Amino acid sequence: MEAKEFGKLVKSLFEGSIGKAEYDKLFLYLGGILRKQGGDKLSRKEIAEVTQGFIVKLLSEKYKFMSLLEDPAGLRAYIGVTAKNFLCDYFRLKGKDRAIPESEMDPGHGKRPEYINRVPDLKIIRKYELLELEDVFNKKVKPEEVKYFCYLYDSKRYKCLWGDKSDDAIYKDVSRKKHIVEKFGKEIKELKVSEELMEEFIKNKLSEICEKLRSEICKEAENDAS
Repeated sequence: MEAKEFGKLVKSLFEGSIGKAEYDKLFLYLGGILRKQGGDKLSRKEIAEVTQGFIVKLLSEKYKFMSLLEDPAGLRAYIGVTAKNFLCDYFRLKGKDRAIPESEMDPGHGKRPEYINRVPDLKIIRKYELLELEDVFNKKVKPEEVKYFCYLYDSKRYKCLWGDKSDDAIYKDVSRKKHIVEKFGKEIKELKVSEELMEEFIKNKLSEICEKLRSEICKEAENDAS
């Protein structure tokens, strides 16, 4: 998200004029910031709750950010630092009541806006889960190992990742490296990822990763052959 668009969303949030679609977009973006900064300490089940708490904090301290509304890049950077500090407090107080009392809300803002109390759309929560699954894939699977997942996804389309090797040679190579896929499978089991989520990851994220790899490697192979 560009800083200018982010600034507009935050301004609408502070003014109480933000719409549902815009709020969901800001919620997802802020959740992404918190997810990256929280790393392994922040589980996907906590992200929605933590993001809601962080938005409440931003509203309760909006006076700190008002002077930066005309400087979107500075606003985003400052909110990023605030998110880091918020997470430090969250982890330190984990296990205790982390809810922000209504008394700490900005008196001029009145009652907490209805969209703050709203349970996040399931699509947003699913996006967080897919992002986490993608993170696990990127961390656990080495760049040179990705092609084995692509081959299992669609052997005909992605055999070009092996250049001019024969089908038999490719099959033998994939068979020898099956432990790579099995190891990732164990990682997924530990995360207790549902079959439905895994199917969505393969259909959307893995196919995207494989297509990017194909456009790079197979295009080079075609150029070399011509």
